[in-house]
Amino acid sequence: MIKGTDDTRYAYVNGIISAREARLLTKSHFDRLIASTLSNFATIISDSPYIGHEDITAGFDLEEDRVGDFFRKYCQHTKIQQYIDWPQQIHNMKVKLKEGSDSLLYAQPGAEIEDWPETIEEIERFAVSKDPFILSTNLDKILCKYLYNTAQTLPFFEGYFRISFDLENIRSFFRARHFENTHEIFNQVFIEYGSIGRKKFVDNLKSEYDVLGKNFFTTPYAALLDKGGAYIKQRNSFLRLERICEEIRLQFLLAARRMTFGVEPLFAYYQFKLAEIKKLRQVYWGKLNEVEIDDLKESIAGVW
Repeated sequence: MIKGTDDTRYAYVNGIISAREARLLTKSHFDRLIASTLSNFATIISDSPYIGHEDITAGFDLEEDRVGDFFRKYCQHTKIQQYIDWPQQIHNMKVKLKEGSDSLLYAQPGAEIEDWPETIEEIERFAVSKDPFILSTNLDKILCKYLYNTAQTLPFFEGYFRISFDLENIRSFFRARHFENTHEIFNQVFIEYGSIGRKKFVDNLKSEYDVLGKNFFTTPYAALLDKGGAYIKQRNSFLRLERICEEIRLQFLLAARRMTFGVEPLFAYYQFKLAEIKKLRQVYWGKLNEVEIDDLKESIAGVW
């Protein structure tokens, strides 16, 4: 078991979290949501905090704000707080630099990333190049560098971010294969801080889908590449790849539920709530746009 922070200051809130986890939506809820019509959506989740709004999607947004407030109220580690704040600040910076709508911004008062030397340099570069793809990918890599460096003395978070970087590199590996300038795109988006080196991916960018599992058999992700690649080849769809990636991430977070003390259960609960809200949005908008039931089932991560 990965060692946690064991901070006894979190004993009280971790008791609250245990009770809240019992109220998370279950597989049964989502099976019913997928099988039913959109008119029954609110009825199926009537015992959840998402109900009571004229527009059901407003309930998703409000609950996302609530769980963020809950996390910030009880998180007593500035460093762990940054793991939530920094990605939102990076997102806001991208929106502003690309002159996007204010409706896309997080209600994030902090802006400490604007003082990072790397982001200052990137903003200056964007003022000249005006390339939004380079801007987004470079800002993402800067964020990953800071997350990686600050997690080095925290085994749970170091492991979580390493897996997150691995999964993002695997997603990028499959996406880049669909472009003519495959190597150029992959090298631009590759994150340095995962457990699989750049060369392993680059050497397999042109490999057939049916040999990827074998070629990556020494990594923890052989089954992901095998099953995700096979589905892409068969259906030209990333649904299975995305689902398994999310299941691997959530499976790692489950370890926090066995911790009595420390900030890890709070962080994991926050992530599980966001994952639940994401699933609800997937099903709701899928139903609204008449997405096939099999595709909806394929998209929902089966970790609860």
